[in-house]
Formats: sequence, structure tokens, C-alpha cells
Amino acid sequence: MIRASALVAAVLLAGCASPVLTRVDATAPRPLPPRASFDLVATADDGDMFPGQARDMVAAALRQRGWNQQAGGDYLLAVTLAERPANIAVKAGDDLGKVAGTIAPAADRSNNSGCARSDHRLTITLTERVTGDVAFASDAAEFHCRARLTNSLPHLVSAAVDRLDVGPGSVQIARKGTR
Repeated sequence: MIRASALVAAVLLAGCASPVLTRVDATAPRPLPPRASFDLVATADDGDMFPGQARDMVAAALRQRGWNQQAGGDYLLAVTLAERPANIAVKAGDDLGKVAGTIAPAADRSNNSGCARSDHRLTITLTERVTGDVAFASDAAEFHCRARLTNSLPHLVSAAVDRLDVGPGSVQIARKGTR
């Protein structure tokens, strides 16, 4: 009986002991100039503090890299923060309902190790003010079982902004933390 209870506890805790995987996808049609200027895209105040906190954290990370935050900057910075159930995939399609691609996959064995109840996702976009072209876009996302968005937000910001230095591409980063 004791052995069976210990085995059940070990199996249940195994998902919590696995690393948190941060999935990062970044695109940049051409290299960005170092130490450019940016301005935040105006957003409606919906009363939720997390999107504002995410914008502030991303802006601070850009300033730490030598970017200048100023009104009328070279680039407009848009920051989106979302949390959704992990078993739901988000897909894009056309007006006729034909699926054109997956924006956010559902949790499965290929992108998650352990328990997954929610998907925390941060998207940052730098758009050239003059042309309107997207100069850089980065998505960072993590599946979680019990962690709150406040726990994963600093890691999402770091992973998404770090792609400015590394360049475009997709990567999975394993880290220790609350799942």
C-alpha cells in the first residue's frame, strides 16, 4: 500500500519536475540597426494590469540594449500578452473557413514535457513607422500546469527580446521553474 502510494506520488510529481520549455519564433526580414528609437503603440486601457506590465518590461529590455524610447521613434512597439487553455490550438484561415496555418499549437508530446493546462504567450512586434513594414516579430510561449502568468512573464520577455540579438528562427529553451 505504501509502495503504491509512493509510486502514484512519483508519477504525479514527474510532470512538475520536467523543465519548462519556452518556445520562441522570431522573424526579421532584414537586420535592425543597433540602438534605434521606438515608441509604444497606443492601447486601450481594459483595466488588466498584465498587458501594461508586459509592455513596460519589453520597453525596459529594449532600453537596456541601447534602444531609445521616444515619441515619434523609428519603430512602433506592439506587445500582446495572452493566456489560453493548452488543449486548444489557435489557427488562422481565410474568409471561407479554410485553415491557412497554426498560430499557436495545442500541447502535445512534441512541444511539451509534462502537465499542460494553460499556454502563456507574449508577442512583440516592431513596425517601421515610415513604411508600416514589420521589421521584427517574436513570439515566446510556455505551457504550464500550475504556474501563473506573473511567474512566466519575465522569462517570456527575456526569450522574445533576446531574438533581437540572435536573429530570426525558432528555438525551444529549457529552464527550471514552476510548471
